[in-house]
Amino acid sequence: MIAAAARARGGGRGRDRVGRRAGPLVVAVAVAVAAGALAACERSTEIVLGEDFRTVLDPLPAPTRAIDVLLVVDTSGSMAPEQAALVAAAGDQLFAQLTTDLGEPADLHLAVISTDVGVGVDGVPGCPATSWDGRFRVGAVGATCPVQGNFLIDRDDGAGGRSTNYQGTLGEAFACAASLGVDGCGFEQPLEAVRRALDGRHPENAGFRRADALLLVLFLTDEDDCSAFDPAIYGDPDAGPTSPLGPRTSFRCFEFGVVCDPDQPRTLGEKARCRPRLDSPYLTPPTAYIEFLRGLTPTAGLVMLAGMYGSIDPVVVVPDPASPERPSLEPCVAPGTDVEAAPAVRLDAVVREFPSRAVFAPLCEAPMSQRLYRVTRAATGVMARRPCLFGELGTDTVTERCRAFAVAGATRRAVERCDGAGGDCFEIAASPACDYTPSGLAASYRGTLGAGERLVVECLARVD
Repeated sequence: MIAAAARARGGGRGRDRVGRRAGPLVVAVAVAVAAGALAACERSTEIVLGEDFRTVLDPLPAPTRAIDVLLVVDTSGSMAPEQAALVAAAGDQLFAQLTTDLGEPADLHLAVISTDVGVGVDGVPGCPATSWDGRFRVGAVGATCPVQGNFLIDRDDGAGGRSTNYQGTLGEAFACAASLGVDGCGFEQPLEAVRRALDGRHPENAGFRRADALLLVLFLTDEDDCSAFDPAIYGDPDAGPTSPLGPRTSFRCFEFGVVCDPDQPRTLGEKARCRPRLDSPYLTPPTAYIEFLRGLTPTAGLVMLAGMYGSIDPVVVVPDPASPERPSLEPCVAPGTDVEAAPAVRLDAVVREFPSRAVFAPLCEAPMSQRLYRVTRAATGVMARRPCLFGELGTDTVTERCRAFAVAGATRRAVERCDGAGGDCFEIAASPACDYTPSGLAASYRGTLGAGERLVVECLARVD
């Protein structure tokens, strides 16, 4: 977080952020950010919201025990409580839950990166001259963790034991590795950090990503993504409220990275239909990161995104408490804590482009243990091919708003709904095994699927 006058690490928390009430995962945000949609409307500069079918269940071709977790940690000055909460909850709600859900320990790789990738501009308060640039990190600067290498390994050795690269317990090694500190830049760039971590530019990151493992990218941040292709957005330190860039605070990331109705970002009040600004003169469009993530694995469905960030409902522009003449973004506040979070419109748009592989655990709602439980259960559900439906679905009309297909390779055949008639069909019902999803619903196929077929479910929702 870049505060209006000073970094949060130096004293009071600046409130230069977008505020939102946290909300549940919405299934069908019709965000036309996929490459095909953009090609069809290449003149459009907005993400289109409307009516659309979104995939809510798409099982892997076969179960897997292998998971590569990339933890993306906000290292700005406001994140110390959340980093500590993550470390405290990981032993039970991540590692133990993986074993419980899978029935045996997972084959695990776990890497940690910072949202700080540098700004390319000298003299930005709180932003170090150098950054980690997407390199895997093991602990805070100067820390000595009981880990050999730059990411954690805990996997089956093929002889009835475990192959590990750490001393002590996995929880202890993770506690050290994930405690990155809060000396990172307040212009957070989680999406760019992921790309730099996995695009091959850093040879020392090699060996983490496995072609047959589920890749789970987990974002932990209290602000939106501000990944820029033009570092000029971070400059002009003396800009004022009426200047082209505005004061050098995180509000710039909202003004030049998000478009709402009406498109008047500095006007106070609640905003509607906020979505990434695809024609930003400074920020990299989310489409670039969506395409990159989709291209990471040869097997479809092996990329999963999870987010602990601020909800995108509502977005409210308010006077900056420190300088009322400047616009700011009202944060949500976690009850009983001092944890605040800006609405992460850009980051949320990327996460939700993976609808059957997306988990949103709002930073201002449940405590960390519950959030991490939800993320872990969702990941093991994908790994074990659990038939739970992702997304927010009403139980009364869900069947009427959903359709199903038996899919094998490029072949899809429609499956009828079960309505009392005989024959092969699909049905949707509540399931206790789906306690981690907003709906708690699961789909089942009545009959026998053909060789190599899997049941894929799509549901319709409308975002006004």
